[in-house]
Amino acid sequence: MCTIILNKMYFSGMSKLSLFLLSTCLSVVVGAQTILFPIQIKDKWGYTNVQGKMVIAPMYDYAESFYEGYAVVALNNQPCVINSANMRVIDTGLYSSIQRFSEGLAKVRDYKNHQFFIDYEGNQKIVVNDAYYDARPFHNGLSLVAQESEIHETKFGKDISTLGYRFGYMNKQGEIVIPIGLDDADDFVDGVARYKQGTKFGLLDSNGKKIIEAKYFNIGAFHDNLAIVDAGGRYGFINNEGKEVIKPIYEFATDFSEGLAGVMIKGKYGFINADGKLIINPEYDAVRPFSQGLAAVKVQNKWGFIDANGKLKMGYVFDNATMFSDDRCAILLKRRWGFIDTTGRLVISAEYDAVGIFKDGLAEVLRGKVSAYVNKNGTVIPILR
Repeated sequence: MCTIILNKMYFSGMSKLSLFLLSTCLSVVVGAQTILFPIQIKDKWGYTNVQGKMVIAPMYDYAESFYEGYAVVALNNQPCVINSANMRVIDTGLYSSIQRFSEGLAKVRDYKNHQFFIDYEGNQKIVVNDAYYDARPFHNGLSLVAQESEIHETKFGKDISTLGYRFGYMNKQGEIVIPIGLDDADDFVDGVARYKQGTKFGLLDSNGKKIIEAKYFNIGAFHDNLAIVDAGGRYGFINNEGKEVIKPIYEFATDFSEGLAGVMIKGKYGFINADGKLIINPEYDAVRPFSQGLAAVKVQNKWGFIDANGKLKMGYVFDNATMFSDDRCAILLKRRWGFIDTTGRLVISAEYDAVGIFKDGLAEVLRGKVSAYVNKNGTVIPILR
């Protein structure tokens, strides 16, 4: 039997999509045309390719996915870094922890609790100030750093102090370019980051300028250049310049995908376009975003699929349904998960307790306590001989 660490899974008790959809990669490109997947066999970790062949034999105590051609693994319970040829480029015994590479740098912590960013050859490029509790991987040339801080607030007429964190951003020269003082913040994506001040959220640009003051109860990730905003129980959409292009008038909303977003009106879901025009009437109890021209919709506790014109393409026969990826969509039948293709044909039988999404030809599946990958035909990976 083989087991792997599970990433994003869909369970039979899955609630409606939240405002923020977290995505995780099940695999990454590690050099020209080479894609490797971490997998555990008999308590040791190695890597398989999409054909099910073990490319790196199980020899590590732990293994993460490859990023930028390198993966963090543990040997004798000490972290190190390997390349796709299984050569150790950062040896054991140097650092107590190693983050994944991002934009050519990885954050490490030595055995004296000092933090650095290193390059692919292991050269220390940035010394992280000891005053900082942590520093995240670089995105858009900036790293989110956290510093412990006393947080003062008044509750029940008393001043209360608690230990918390404040956040700011550091560039690749190790300079703080957006001052530490934010109550919370996200990584930059396409030059924009969400930040929190008090109980509200706003947007920053990479120069630290506030595109939007912290006025929303929540701001989602950008999809199709639009992000959901929660204006106190009413939902709308902003662009990355902070303009409300669709006023927050809806009871709930899902992310834009393929030019359409699900919105709730009087307790039912329909779909609008990027101009805010209602394209598909609100007649569904729940919806998923469009993917590969189809969206899962729920009516009377059963799920089916519609096209972008609102035409029913697959009947209401599924107990749950997700989104298409790599021509496969996870569906639930009689408390078990399987996969259909874009015609509605069940191509991987519904026999799993949980499943991930297809990425680079494989998806993660769980049956009981045993997890593995399956390919698009349902063959379990790796193929052990």
